[in-house]
Amino acid sequence: MKRMLALFLAMLLALPCCALAETTYDPLPLGGPAPYKPVADALSEDGMSYDDGTMQVRIETSSVENVQVYYIYVTITDKSQLRTATAGKPQSKTVAPVYAMAEQNNAVLAFNGDFYNYRDAGVIYRSGERIRSSIRSGMDMLIVDENGDLQIIESPTKTKVETFLKEHQIVEAFAFGPALIKNGEKLQFKYSEKISCGYPTPDERLVICQLAEKQFLFIACDDPGLSVRTMTDLALEKGAVVAYNLDGGHSTSVYLCGTRINKIPKDREVCDIIYFATLVPSAE
Repeated sequence: MKRMLALFLAMLLALPCCALAETTYDPLPLGGPAPYKPVADALSEDGMSYDDGTMQVRIETSSVENVQVYYIYVTITDKSQLRTATAGKPQSKTVAPVYAMAEQNNAVLAFNGDFYNYRDAGVIYRSGERIRSSIRSGMDMLIVDENGDLQIIESPTKTKVETFLKEHQIVEAFAFGPALIKNGEKLQFKYSEKISCGYPTPDERLVICQLAEKQFLFIACDDPGLSVRTMTDLALEKGAVVAYNLDGGHSTSVYLCGTRINKIPKDREVCDIIYFATLVPSAE
């Protein structure tokens, strides 16, 4: 009898833990701002990590070639937490600071995107909507597909894009580059064939990487910066299976719960952000 009672009590004690582990959350709607604000008590005291049970952020720093480097690790529960937003209507030339767009869209973690309206070329999708289809071979494509995975189309052509669309959907597409890593291998190319991003020269930079399913890494560096070659090597060292160079220079921006993580002389107004949002409904 005592043994049965002890077993029953043990089962009761286990219930809250099991209920927490089995908590499910609805995916976020594809378009528009994320509906829920960051969970205030999920941010660590030092402001360098965040964990609300649906997404985790961990920021590490190091010095490389006497330059401050930031490694921002992100793990999400659902693909809908990886999102984009624009400063105005997607087709417009409207720009705004990254922190303003982050606040307007309830971003937990936000980065500058590819500043696509700075150029007229490149295939651009935002939140499943095709914004521009001006294919240019010198502008590698970064795609977020229907599974929330990062995919690369090197030196895109109409045929390559059409072939991709036969098997996948494009949720987001960026045109900056170059693409750095694909299938875990460093890509080889002639710098002269790519749109200039100061590839061999140091600059403030931002690289987006995927490590595994729903696991991402962003690498940013401060002034005077690093070369794209060096940033690629850092991504390889961290286990990136995909890596892509985003807009850099004074556009380089990393915000966690509204606070800037990296250092630049002045916030540059840009047209778009990449951000992550919580699945936890806001307490009203």
